[in-house]
Amino acid sequence: MADVILKNINKIYPNGVQAVFDFNLDIKHGEFIVFAGPSGCGKSTTLRMVAGLEEISSGELYIDGKECSTLSPKDRDIAMVFQNYALYAHMTVYHNMAFSLVLRKEKAEIIHERVMEAAKILGLVPYLNRKPKQLSGGQRQRVALGRAIVRNPKVFLLDEPLSNLDAKLRGVMRKELSTLHSKLGTTFIYVTHDQIEALTLADRIVVMKDGYIQQVATPKDIFDYPDNIFVATFIGTPPMNLYEGVYEEGYFVTGNSKIYVGEDNIKLLDQYGYNGKTVIMASRPEYVYVDDAHLAEYEKSSFTFDVDYSELLGSHTLVYGEFEGHRVIIKRPFDQTIKTKTAKAAFDPAKLLFFDKETTNRIKDGSDK
Repeated sequence: MADVILKNINKIYPNGVQAVFDFNLDIKHGEFIVFAGPSGCGKSTTLRMVAGLEEISSGELYIDGKECSTLSPKDRDIAMVFQNYALYAHMTVYHNMAFSLVLRKEKAEIIHERVMEAAKILGLVPYLNRKPKQLSGGQRQRVALGRAIVRNPKVFLLDEPLSNLDAKLRGVMRKELSTLHSKLGTTFIYVTHDQIEALTLADRIVVMKDGYIQQVATPKDIFDYPDNIFVATFIGTPPMNLYEGVYEEGYFVTGNSKIYVGEDNIKLLDQYGYNGKTVIMASRPEYVYVDDAHLAEYEKSSFTFDVDYSELLGSHTLVYGEFEGHRVIIKRPFDQTIKTKTAKAAFDPAKLLFFDKETTNRIKDGSDK
């Protein structure tokens, strides 16, 4: 069972800059874990420490129960796929995939068996005699994956492997990676700044900012229950709507508008003494409505806003506007267009979240996610 455990991992460079702070994470065998965050958040540095390409300043790393903090990369039984394919231009696809096994002096029949098995999984059998320059970007990325697969590692490490591909091909490769993970049943640790990749691929997402873990949860829990404002605005396209105002006796008051917050939020905000205090209210664009049925259902949580413009994106429409000095984005079915300068919308009070203005953390009780 190739569990990966990181305990109090820190990375401090010789110039004193600290890139990763007190990183703690238990990864179960066979999980697909995604490290997500903006550039410079420490996600790739953490992955490289797991790989042994970066020295761990302090803390402990366990792979399959073995302490690996000071082991060389070759002794960790991991395989890494990089952003650039790093293929040998003068070698065929077959020999690129076989090269690491040749270096290990494996028997020829074992090398052939593993290369052919990986090629079948990745759909590369017709291309085994081609050179990398004769392949598309997606095919080259599959060769890089195949080179890792033939080693039968306990853990796959993938550092933004799709970032060099165009949008359509990234979508195809996301599906292929998900299928590959299901077939192999091996632990995957994947780094990306693309939150779409994180949401579609991960069993759990580790959101990072400035070297710190912000939240570790399933994609659905991170989408519906972000721990803080950073996670709320980083995960989700478009990001969460945020509004600053005062909570007063069951209503969120901002400007001249009063929004009913729902029974559960009333209990929560009253319990923690937020009555009369400034809070941040948040809603996903998916949970703001402009159709007549929802406007009637959520009348007490309705509001009027100024319409700026709409974007028709095929399956849905994004409506952009302003509500009491705050940006509002509404994600609706493609046929729900708004042609007036002002319009009425309504929040689903059960989907509203509230954040402490000072800490930016979500207000929740012990039973919440």
